[in-house]
Amino acid sequence: MKHKVLGLILAGGHSRRLGGGDKALRPLGDASILHQVCTRLQAQLADIIISANSEPAFFSRFAFPVIDDGAWHGSGPLAGILAGCRHAAQHGYSHILSVAADTPFFPEDLLQKLVQKQTDSNAEIIFARSGNEIHPTFALWPAAIANPLESWLQQSKRRSIRIFAAGHSCAYADFDMPDAISGLDPFFNINTYQELAQARSAWQLHQPADFEE
Repeated sequence: MKHKVLGLILAGGHSRRLGGGDKALRPLGDASILHQVCTRLQAQLADIIISANSEPAFFSRFAFPVIDDGAWHGSGPLAGILAGCRHAAQHGYSHILSVAADTPFFPEDLLQKLVQKQTDSNAEIIFARSGNEIHPTFALWPAAIANPLESWLQQSKRRSIRIFAAGHSCAYADFDMPDAISGLDPFFNINTYQELAQARSAWQLHQPADFEE
C-alpha cells in the first residue's frame, strides 16, 4: 500500500493568548477542543498519536499514545512533526497526517483530498489550503522526511514549516467552502478568548434543536 497514514495531533503550543496551559483541553460543546479534534480525525483514520509536551497524564483520557518533542523541545510544530515521523517509521507507517489541536472544524475529507493530491502530484509534502491561504500544520508528510528534517533543525535557527518545506517538493489540496451554518473557514483556529467564543457559538449552531410536543 502506497499510503499507510498515522494521524498526528499537534498539541504542543504554549497558549499564551489564552493565559497559558493546554488550550486544547478547554471546553467545547460537551467535551474539550481536543476531544472534538480527535473525534473528527478518528472518523478519517484509525491510528492517532498526540504530540504534547505537558504532563502525559493530562491526555490519558484520550486513549491515544502521547509523544513529546524530545531533544527538540521548544522548536515549534516542526519538532512535533519530526517526532511523529520517527514514530510512524518505527511502526510501519509511510506517512503522517498532521492536524492542529486548536482547529476543531477541519474538513471531514481532509485525509482523502491530501492523499489524492499526493497521488496525482507525487510531491513530498501536501499542504491544505483554503481561500488561497496555506495551513502549514495541516499536511501529509512522508515518514522518511525525518532525517532531512532533523538535519535541517541542526543546521538552521529557523523554525518555520514554510521555510523548511521550500527545500522540498510541495503541492496543495484546496478546501474553499466556508461552513454553511457558521460561515467559518474550515481551518478556523482558536488562539484568543474571542475566537474561543466564536468556536463555541459555531458549535451550538451545529447542534440539533430540541423540539417540544
